[in-house]
Amino acid sequence: MAERIDAEPVPARLVPEGDTLRDLRQAAPLGRLSAADRLLLIGLTRLKQNWDGTACVIGADRTHWVQISADEAVSFQSFLTPRLAATLAPDAERGDSEAAADTLSRPERLATHLSSADIAGSKDAILGHLIGAEIAATRPYWLGQMVAVIGEGGLARAYADLLGQQGVPAEIIAPGDCSEAGKAALNGTRG
Repeated sequence: MAERIDAEPVPARLVPEGDTLRDLRQAAPLGRLSAADRLLLIGLTRLKQNWDGTACVIGADRTHWVQISADEAVSFQSFLTPRLAATLAPDAERGDSEAAADTLSRPERLATHLSSADIAGSKDAILGHLIGAEIAATRPYWLGQMVAVIGEGGLARAYADLLGQQGVPAEIIAPGDCSEAGKAALNGTRG
């Protein structure tokens, strides 16, 4: 079994001082941001020079909301929304904005909203409710901030659209672009 390399605690510089790109960890709330996701954040800060704000990294399994300032990951929160959506609404193409707004304004009703959407057979409403609850929980991360949504497809559009409805400037950035820029940045610091 391969030995797992220790993760760096946040706050941490995105570009590591040594040769190893490590995961980032946080004690409260407990979280771990993979080295691959950290690479995307490095790429974001290279594509958007002097960028301070919040990145919403959408993965296949989790989303990570990361506060970035002065090329450091200051703090983050992670959510299982993509995993829940894959289980509860596998065919959803785009989150229903009305459902998202309902749950954003009343997140304590998430379970009821999900049940109603399930009975109605509305996969897009299920996805909308899940995203609405996540957006409500991350309000301190996006309120008054620029948000970069690192993702693609309907899920990334759903996050950006709901943030836009809240008056938050949100830009979708392709993970491939961030990865490429991140690798170039690391090669430049090591070369």
